[in-house]
Amino acid sequence: MKIEKIKIFITLVDLESYSLTAEKFELSQPAISMQIKSLEKYFETELLNKENNKIILTPAGKIVYQEGKKIVKRWGYLKQRVESKKNMQTKNLRIASSTIPSVYLLPEIISTLNNRIDALKTEVSVGDSRSMINLLENSEVDLIVVGYKPQNSKFKSVELCSDNLSLIAPLNHTLIDKGKVFLADLQNQKLLIREEGSGTRKATISAFKEADLKLADFNVISQLGSTEAVISGVESGLGISFISQIAAKKAAICRGVTEIKVADVAYERKFYLSYNKNRHDDFLINTFIEAARDVL
Repeated sequence: MKIEKIKIFITLVDLESYSLTAEKFELSQPAISMQIKSLEKYFETELLNKENNKIILTPAGKIVYQEGKKIVKRWGYLKQRVESKKNMQTKNLRIASSTIPSVYLLPEIISTLNNRIDALKTEVSVGDSRSMINLLENSEVDLIVVGYKPQNSKFKSVELCSDNLSLIAPLNHTLIDKGKVFLADLQNQKLLIREEGSGTRKATISAFKEADLKLADFNVISQLGSTEAVISGVESGLGISFISQIAAKKAAICRGVTEIKVADVAYERKFYLSYNKNRHDDFLINTFIEAARDVL
C-alpha cells in the first residue's frame, strides 16, 4: 500500500472537500475518489461517509486517520534521514555556544553525534550568550547552546541540563579557613566578574538580587571575557569569582584554585539549546538533540 493514499485520505478529512484535495494533489476529483475506494478495499471496510455534504469518519476511518498521521510523520523523518546519509559529504552543522557549554558539554555531544552521522562537519562559534543569540537571530548558525533561555518567539528552546554557581578562590585565600561564608563576607574582597552579555554574569547578579544585594555592593576590580580568563585570574591571586559549578569542579582538580561554599547562594541556572522553529523537522538538529540527551 502506497503512503500517498494515506496522505490523500488525511488531507480529505482535514479539508473536508474533494475538490480542494484534488487541487492540492493536482488530480481530478474522480481520481481522489478512486484512491479512497482503493484504501477501503485494502482494509475491507468503509472509512468515511457523506451526510448533508459533510465527510463523516467511520470508527475504522478514525483509526486510519489517527494512526495514518503518525505513519506519514515517521515516513517523512525516514526520508529525511536517508537523504541526509546520501548527501552527507555536503552536510555541515554550524553551532554557536557560550563558553561553559563549548568547553565542558559540546566536545562529548559532538563526539557522540559524529558516531551517528558519517562525514559530518561541525563549526563551533564561541562567545557570550547574548552574542550567540544574535548569531541565531541573523541565521548565521543552525543552533545555539547558551546559559539562559532566549526570548525570541521564533525560537524553539530545549533545556539541556542544570548548573549552579560556585565561588572559587586561590589555594591560600583567607576565606578557606572561615567556618561559614556568606555573601556579606565577600563585599570587601576583590571580585572578578564576566563581561556584559555573559550567562554566568547574569546568574551572578540574579544570585546577588535574591540576597537583596547588587553588583555595586561588591568590590569588582576586573571584568574578564571568558571562564578560563577568570580561573587564571583567581589562580594568580587577582581576586575571587563566581563561575559555573561544572567549570569549578574541574578547575579545583586541575588548577590552583579551590571551591568555597557560600551559605546564602543557591542559584540554579539552565543551559538551553535553541533553534528556529521553522527547522523543527531538521534531521541534523534533531539528531544533535538526541545525542545531547544521551550524553547529559
